[in-house]
Amino acid sequence: MPESACHTNLVGSLVTWIATSYFAGDAGGILVDSPAAKDRPPKIGGFVPDAFAEAAPRKLMIVGEAKTWRDLESRHTRDQLGAFLRWCQFNGGGVLVLAVPWPITRLAAALVRSLQQRHGCELVRTVVLDKLSG
Repeated sequence: MPESACHTNLVGSLVTWIATSYFAGDAGGILVDSPAAKDRPPKIGGFVPDAFAEAAPRKLMIVGEAKTWRDLESRHTRDQLGAFLRWCQFNGGGVLVLAVPWPITRLAAALVRSLQQRHGCELVRTVVLDKLSG
């Protein structure tokens, strides 16, 4: 199923944020789940994240996911984010970055906190991007 324009824009914002925050603006090392991508992110717990990168020298793994209004509260999203959080916990240095439209940033942050508690992943660093349109 083709992605919505909103989802595509959120993924773009996600990639830009990861590039700026971890790679001095260079998005070349970020794997993106896109039909046009030559290399896609690896499956994590049976799910492919929208973005994935490894930042040296600390071997920090960055897992990025974009969610629209329609899919934030679905079972699929809860299962997917739970898998990503567990993977980050297991890999001891992972960061989960979530891009959502700005009106649902609080809901997204609450969902992530709830999933962290449910899966025992409270120490995983998470970032919910705000001020994104959608």
